[in-house]
Amino acid sequence: MSEKILEQIFEELKNMNNRIGGLEQRFSGLEQRFNGLEQRFGDLETGQKDLVKQVTQLETGQKDLVKQVTQLETGQKDLVKQVTQLETGQKDLVKQVKGIETELKEFRTETKTSLKVIQTGQQGTREEMTQRFKEVKHTLNHLESDIALIFQKTAQQEIELNRIKNQ
Repeated sequence: MSEKILEQIFEELKNMNNRIGGLEQRFSGLEQRFNGLEQRFGDLETGQKDLVKQVTQLETGQKDLVKQVTQLETGQKDLVKQVTQLETGQKDLVKQVKGIETELKEFRTETKTSLKVIQTGQQGTREEMTQRFKEVKHTLNHLESDIALIFQKTAQQEIELNRIKNQ
């Protein structure tokens, strides 16, 4: 009877060891994704600097357009609103990036602690880690869609500017 119990315990320990190995692989993959995100954030900062230059050029062009074409006042007001929204979006994006960096640091610390707890056999940690992964994924999905929207609006503004300049 005790051999069966020992075999069951051994099987459970083997299963737990396999799950821990799987978690370690997932953490390695997640760390690689974090490194990719850091690279993307660096690219985003470069893009932001270029975007600031473009916004400055846009403001200069806008002043010239006001002087040259009075019929386009309505279009210029819309353009000013878009630039303001873009600047607001950039500020929000910077806040999100800083928040994500802080959250990533906190997450890494929590992950190390959670791994130690898992190794000692506590069950509640797995549920918390799963929730954290969902939160990070959700945040990253929002960030990616925000970035795509900003790039799309920037391209749209450049097209509208070119149209206005060509008229």
